Amino acid sequence: MKVKDIILTAANELGIGTEMAAYYSGSATAGEEDAHLLLHCFNLVENELALDYLPLYAEDTLETTSGQLYYSLLKNTPVRILSVENEQGKSIRFDLYTEHLKTEPGTVKVRYTYTPKKKMISDSSDFTLLASERLIAYGIAAEYTLAMGRFEESAIWDKKYKEAINAAYALRPTKKMRSRRWC
Repeated sequence: MKVKDIILTAANELGIGTEMAAYYSGSATAGEEDAHLLLHCFNLVENELALDYLPLYAEDTLETTSGQLYYSLLKNTPVRILSVENEQGKSIRFDLYTEHLKTEPGTVKVRYTYTPKKKMISDSSDFTLLASERLIAYGIAAEYTLAMGRFEESAIWDKKYKEAINAAYALRPTKKMRSRRWC
């Protein structure tokens, strides 16, 4: 999903879609302030979704001779390290430190959740499956109206946003535990 498309969806929901479409196409100079605010709101919402509701997962394969892997070597900014595996795919022990993790030397695969990088209008969202364009647009609308001081309208958008998040949670694959039976 393109950031621009998501922002235009939010702008349409807010009733300023034609202004924003004209601004992004270059046919109007008015709307720059709204465009910057909508982009800021997009970054807030994408970050909030990744940290609080729908985590983004990544996996990087790295080589280490000392067993120390600095977080800065990972493609994304990690939030939580889920597992570390060796070349054979077996889970291996690791210890977390402030700037690195310590594990055994060799080629390792690190699975982790991450926070998205700040986006520009021409970028793509890190969310591809569970967070729809409309879900993010509702979050943008809630943040935008809050920033504009339209608190009652913001509460309505926030309610729609939370309902869309709950719907996305319902679609998430879950692990099922078999029930126990007494003999």
